[in-house]
Amino acid sequence: MTDARIGELAGLATAALWVVSSLSFTAAGRRLGATRVNLLRTLGAAVVLAFVQWMWFGQWLPRTEVAAMLWLACSGLLGLTIGDQFLFTGYVMLGPRTVSLLMTLSPSLAATIAWVCFGEGMTGISVLGMLITTGGVAWVTLGRQEVVADRDARTVRKGLLFGLAAAVCQALGMVMARRGLVSGVDAFDAQTIRMYAGAVSVIPVALFAHRSGRLAPAQASSRALGVLAVGTVSGPLLGVYCSMVAVKMVGVGVASTLIGLVPVLILPASWIIDRQRISTRAWIGAIIAVAGIAMLAMGSGSEGR
Repeated sequence: MTDARIGELAGLATAALWVVSSLSFTAAGRRLGATRVNLLRTLGAAVVLAFVQWMWFGQWLPRTEVAAMLWLACSGLLGLTIGDQFLFTGYVMLGPRTVSLLMTLSPSLAATIAWVCFGEGMTGISVLGMLITTGGVAWVTLGRQEVVADRDARTVRKGLLFGLAAAVCQALGMVMARRGLVSGVDAFDAQTIRMYAGAVSVIPVALFAHRSGRLAPAQASSRALGVLAVGTVSGPLLGVYCSMVAVKMVGVGVASTLIGLVPVLILPASWIIDRQRISTRAWIGAIIAVAGIAMLAMGSGSEGR
């Protein structure tokens, strides 16, 4: 199996894992608050990764070049601390489907940033596949957008802004991660460095929210903590690792587009969990997205030969 194929599969796996984490973190955020969820899941993931690093490699911190470590640390700060803080707040305010629609902007933003700043290009068929996949994702999420009629206009506006900010931060985080990975850093080491940076930077964010009285009242329960644990394993542990593999193997544009399939995959998950009917529009959008993925695979495969 070529590196391109491994990267594509890792991107799809990331999308599937992030569906689980988005649903889990939405449920946990409504009980514990977005800031607590961000703090607990980042610290928990960092502890697990530190333990694995010590058991497998006999060291807490991966040995990498300083420049690569700085790129990955900045990626963790933007993507895991700032971006996910916006993301979780948006989940609580508007729900995962509406925010997922806004997150479809991230692949285009990431590809544009990588092209403008670092000259990272793609083949014509990959670009076309990215556009088709993004169009399919947008078609699905527009058809299954969360109903926000029961929320006041101010909450809707803030939720939309948080979702847009999360998309921008995710795009920047992916591009920065790519800069660290191209220097030869292993995907697991990259994940560890990003999570360490996220864990360090999320603490002052939580302290500021606590001291300013912005922490929402918590409704802690074994169910909320259990859902948070599921989201932590599927998101910042397995999901982030797969995303690093995808970015390393196929580049920012293709990886971001495949990861951007989260809104499509949420549809069958919603049907299984909530028994929500999936519209014909949603099925058509899913087929369009799959066609785009096939074109992405063809383009990246020819690029890697």
